[in-house]
Amino acid sequence: AGLVDDQTEVLGWQVNLGQSAVSFSVPRGQGWWTGKEPRSCPGIGADGKLHGLSSPNLATCSRQDVRDFFDNGWTLTELMFSGLVSEEAFYRPPYHELRHPLIFYFVHPAVFFVNKLRLAGLVSDPVDAYFEGLFDVGVDEMSWDDMSKNYIQWPSVDDCIAYRARVYGVICRLIESHPALSEGHGPVTMDDPLWALFMGLEHERIHIETTSCLIRELPIDMVIPPPEYPSLSPTSPEKPSESPAASFVAVPAGSVEIGKSKNWPTYGWDNEYGFRKAEVSQFEAASALISNREFLDFVRDGGYRQPRYWSEEGFAWRSFRDIQHPSFWVAENAGFTDATFRLRTVFEEIEMAWNWPVVVNFHEAKAYAAWRGEQDKLAGGYRLPTEAEHRRMRQVDSIEHTEQVEAIYNLSLKYGSESPVDAAGAESGSFRDLFGNVWQWMEDHFYPLEGFKTHEYYDDFSTPCFDGRHHMILGGSFISIGDEASVFARFHFRPHFFQHAGIRLVKSGGDGAIVKLDRFNS
Repeated sequence: AGLVDDQTEVLGWQVNLGQSAVSFSVPRGQGWWTGKEPRSCPGIGADGKLHGLSSPNLATCSRQDVRDFFDNGWTLTELMFSGLVSEEAFYRPPYHELRHPLIFYFVHPAVFFVNKLRLAGLVSDPVDAYFEGLFDVGVDEMSWDDMSKNYIQWPSVDDCIAYRARVYGVICRLIESHPALSEGHGPVTMDDPLWALFMGLEHERIHIETTSCLIRELPIDMVIPPPEYPSLSPTSPEKPSESPAASFVAVPAGSVEIGKSKNWPTYGWDNEYGFRKAEVSQFEAASALISNREFLDFVRDGGYRQPRYWSEEGFAWRSFRDIQHPSFWVAENAGFTDATFRLRTVFEEIEMAWNWPVVVNFHEAKAYAAWRGEQDKLAGGYRLPTEAEHRRMRQVDSIEHTEQVEAIYNLSLKYGSESPVDAAGAESGSFRDLFGNVWQWMEDHFYPLEGFKTHEYYDDFSTPCFDGRHHMILGGSFISIGDEASVFARFHFRPHFFQHAGIRLVKSGGDGAIVKLDRFNS
């Protein structure tokens, strides 16, 4: 078999239905799991739920530490996909056509492992050359993206499971035998071939998160929560009038430094390294994220229909999609001013959790900030934070280390959902949810730090997105795991794209040491 090329017949996605023999019942049977089953996997809690493990220390990790981290991510991937109840859920392209169907993301992390390990010289031969071409490259609306893949004849789910099983064995043997993981080994650095293994481990965790968002976008009748998927955060249903609004906290002017040291003994993506020093003027920031209840006022006031709150690009997106409320709100009747809303989580549709943070894209976040400034009659209005201001808030609350972040916040699948913006224990001092719960949209474009260098094993991880078309998100979400749950994570998306991301408001006479890039087409 050859790679996808001009001769590949482009077909309707339905041609893939009926080719898989595997049972799609939930919970899945033994034949589904190619590694450890959830209940015997590292990360399984006393609650019977599978949670994310922390990234290993690359200076001290044992073979078992690495194997546990690998098994945890591998099984979490299969756990997420075990919530899909039909073949259609694997092959149906997303409604927005901005990503591949889920079958791609079921196999892509395994293919990434093989291709990067071969590039580093740790594996010599392909496992399956056809798979390693077909499932190699995801999409981010770049000029080279091949969206016709969404309508090709994909391999069956059975064949994909068989491929994953073969790759699992390859990676286990590498971890068990590589001398750089022998007892008493030195630090594994970005100059070592074994860096490619940890690249694959962290790459899988990015896709656990992005896949969860694609699953959240599927029709509700295509998903069931797997038994080992973490429980939703506790919340008491509230009437819309009862949810408290955040207060604002004054943050003094100060100097911040951004960037991860190359000597720090955990894996990092290329954009985390380098250095930036910035002077941040005094500002005020909301003590909490904007809740669904607060955002309801914007919806009821017709904020989605008022161009004055939106950028030109943002209102064009809103009009094109005919959006009248957040994507994961489910309206139970047609009148949006008095609609009764429910909330879609990854695998469930529940009564609206008004005190959870609203999940929106950048366009919606900016429109809400403009509307809220008008409502509060605030001269100069509100805006979103900048990366430098987020770093300054961390300084004020003395949040410097990933261990602090993981202990305090809703990260690493502590829960299987967002959690209340006013939850006890989610604060580090002045601010709640500086990390976790949902990512926070930043005003900055995604940009390189001074001294930025690509890594030879993944030279196009960040650079195509330094295009003035991607906005930063910081802080991680409830399903951020590993490096993305660390204090060093710097992530980004296009302004119309949905992740588990929300809003923190800022008011300031300064620009927050914002970084804006000129736009170019990538």
